[in-house]
Amino acid sequence: MTEEEIPKILEQWNIQFKNILVKKHAKHIFTHIEWDMVVYEIEVKNKSKEWIWVTKKQMEKEYPLPTAFKKLLTKET
Repeated sequence: MTEEEIPKILEQWNIQFKNILVKKHAKHIFTHIEWDMVVYEIEVKNKSKEWIWVTKKQMEKEYPLPTAFKKLLTKET
């Protein structure tokens, strides 16, 4: 997904946004594939009830995440 595609996807998800920032680029290497990842920080105008909204702390402690995602949460920007 590119930064240009995000507004359209957010619209489909019924989420109005104020701002989109690219926060981090990371690479995760599996035994046979390389995964390039980009983290976007999106400031929203509304919190659609169709989604679960959590803090970074809640995400780290209460939700199971793949190791590659956990590394992105702990990396400094």
